Amino acid sequence: MKKISDKYNEACIKVFDMLKLLSNGTARYRDIIELFTSSEKSENAAANVILNKYLNTLKIFGINIYKSKNVYYLQNSFFSINLDENDAKIFCLLNSAKDYLTSPKQQEIFDKFLKSIEMRLTKTSKEMVDTENLELAKINSTEYLNKYRDIISKCEVCCYENQKLELSFRQDNKDYKVICSPRELTFKNGKAYLSVFNHLSRQIFDIAVDTITSMRQMPVISKGNEVSVTVVYKIGNDLAKSYCLKEWETCDGTPDKNGWLTIVNHNEDFDVLLKRLLRYGSNCVVVSPKTFRESMITAIDDTLKNYG
Repeated sequence: MKKISDKYNEACIKVFDMLKLLSNGTARYRDIIELFTSSEKSENAAANVILNKYLNTLKIFGINIYKSKNVYYLQNSFFSINLDENDAKIFCLLNSAKDYLTSPKQQEIFDKFLKSIEMRLTKTSKEMVDTENLELAKINSTEYLNKYRDIISKCEVCCYENQKLELSFRQDNKDYKVICSPRELTFKNGKAYLSVFNHLSRQIFDIAVDTITSMRQMPVISKGNEVSVTVVYKIGNDLAKSYCLKEWETCDGTPDKNGWLTIVNHNEDFDVLLKRLLRYGSNCVVVSPKTFRESMITAIDDTLKNYG
């Protein structure tokens, strides 16, 4: 085997030294150029030629670096982080939370930390983050967030402390009161929603924060082992062949002899699930529970009345 030359070894070390300088996202020009002038007995012009060769080499391997005002910026990393939907939501919430830090220095450090993550995201993860940012922008671009900031903060605390709640809210011009356990705070269509587990109906559903009229913490901590009512439904025909399971759904993966695929849905909000299944039309049949079947029948009957 041909022996690797000292010059080849030195070139590899310089590549890694340059990436080390850029590992946090940025590096000053004078620090980078020093790598090529300290051991090379050459002028700056020659060092710049060598530096450009190294930058082009890194570009071939998919690592992009650009320069602005004597600072080099690493646009993507040599390793990638892949986020799921929940990770993307958390990242966007952290990004929006930095504006509430009182110290400019803290904001700078926090922003640098977030950028170090962002530059390492895969293309798919960046697209998910962009989508979540658009949802948050709908909220931040209005007075909504300021108006409901206190109740949103209280919901976050309740989710963290995992305490049972007595919640009162108004929906469809009716007042409701439930004993529930908070699960998570989510943002959809420009609004904040508190996902809760209803201890009476054994269902998980979302309550719009702006509909909550009162919230009382009960002196009992949720056990964390509540089991919600799952929905079992079947889908058929081409839908069964092309259907992509949600992360909260399971199935045996094998349609029966008539081509129907049975799916078990665990935690999806009943209202959201109902609207989704209605779109499947005759290609969907709800198996259980009985209450959800009845809700499905009522929704279909109400729709048909519009065409009566």
